[in-house]
Amino acid sequence: MEEQPAMVRGNLNRLLEKVHEERGLDLRQFRRRYVERRIAVRLNHLGLNTYSQYSTFLDAHPEEYLKLLDALTINVTQFFRDPSVYKLVRDEVVPAVLKAKLDRRQRLVRVWSAGCATGEEPYSLAMAFLDGMLRSGAAETVLSVVGTDIDRDALAFAKRGEFPIRELAHIPHSDRIRYIEVHGDHFRFKPEIARAVRFQYLNLFADPPIHGIDVIFCRNVFIYFNRQDQERMIGAFRHSLVRGGFLVLGRSERLSTAMSRDFELVSVRERVYRKPMNLL
Repeated sequence: MEEQPAMVRGNLNRLLEKVHEERGLDLRQFRRRYVERRIAVRLNHLGLNTYSQYSTFLDAHPEEYLKLLDALTINVTQFFRDPSVYKLVRDEVVPAVLKAKLDRRQRLVRVWSAGCATGEEPYSLAMAFLDGMLRSGAAETVLSVVGTDIDRDALAFAKRGEFPIRELAHIPHSDRIRYIEVHGDHFRFKPEIARAVRFQYLNLFADPPIHGIDVIFCRNVFIYFNRQDQERMIGAFRHSLVRGGFLVLGRSERLSTAMSRDFELVSVRERVYRKPMNLL
């Protein structure tokens, strides 16, 4: 079925209001054309032509809300995606965080993977941080990595912590030896990684942000949102980060001039920013 223009499909705002009222998911935060394209995928799959028809279908088949969410969230991820980012984390970010902890006489390092999908990023962060902590001799430091997402199915997969053996190709050899247990056609993480990582549902706009965070990874999430909502998100992250905390975005994402005023640029190539030590 050929995709119809939005004007032919009817009143999109009415459908978005319905989804918000019924499920608390504000699709108006997403870019308009992106929402139109992703909803069109569901309409074409169901053989429907208008937003009104889709609204009626949602009433009769509430399970469709989950399929709509799946259509809107693109869970494309892998372990150590963009290896140079993780090299910078091991070589620069971890030592800087550990120094700040030592200066403050603190032991807990907190890392947040915002939009963690099926968990590859949080587990990669745990391996990178534990390796960096080992190299720095920070034996007394405790690591806590939290992965959050709005896709409950993805979170359930992440919590299992079991991945197909083919995914080992993306994990550095030294990390495989130190942190991985292979069981037939899949692998799991050793206890030191499993203890460090946890997952929870969190809507970046509807739920309170996590506070006291040393490093936030929010990579390839901005594509879903318009500039105004990106600024809201960055504002929340700024408050979440401790002084001197780090924010890491995706390669194709960057802070606007307005958003970058509250951050110091660490790496333009890797999109790494730092909250100034004198900023509350």
